[in-house]
Amino acid sequence: MQVDIGQFFAEHDIVPMLVDRAPDAFAKVVYRGKKLVDAGKELSPAEVREEPKVEWYADPTALYTLIMTDPDSPSRMEPWNREFAHWLVGNVPGRHVQNGDTLFEYIPVFPRSGVGFHRYIFLVFRQQSWNDYSQAPRASSKNRTPRIRFCTRDFARHYSLGSPVAGNFFIAQYDDYVPVILSRYPASDDY
Repeated sequence: MQVDIGQFFAEHDIVPMLVDRAPDAFAKVVYRGKKLVDAGKELSPAEVREEPKVEWYADPTALYTLIMTDPDSPSRMEPWNREFAHWLVGNVPGRHVQNGDTLFEYIPVFPRSGVGFHRYIFLVFRQQSWNDYSQAPRASSKNRTPRIRFCTRDFARHYSLGSPVAGNFFIAQYDDYVPVILSRYPASDDY
């Protein structure tokens, strides 16, 4: 069965919440152990604890920006921290994410207990040219602060990214691995 990405992103409230238009194609996102992000299927926090490999049809001479975000922070019913950016890499040459300018290092997902599923969305934007991200916030994998209340739409507008060319997402809910993830960070209710 072929999934229409535009209809799919609209049905899951990604369009128009995060972006005005759905991506043109699905990005291939693979976590360790060959765990594939498959158009909204569930993955556990333990399965997605390490940075994935992301692929899309890319012009090898073009630059791209990759964003992974959670619009459901702290819960889908009360997303007062919308969005939480888990990963942000700009100036990606072709589809070589490892060679891009990492603004936010990858941070695993950690949905709160008792709030249900969160959506974790990958969006790839084709840049018009090299972007100067020197004034953009940076975050190591140990820092949550600049990730809270990130806005994909504003970021894309500021850097003239246009509409995404590829995307995908999975859902996850609290499991016993979340406390392990959270033990790496200072105590906070701000997620």
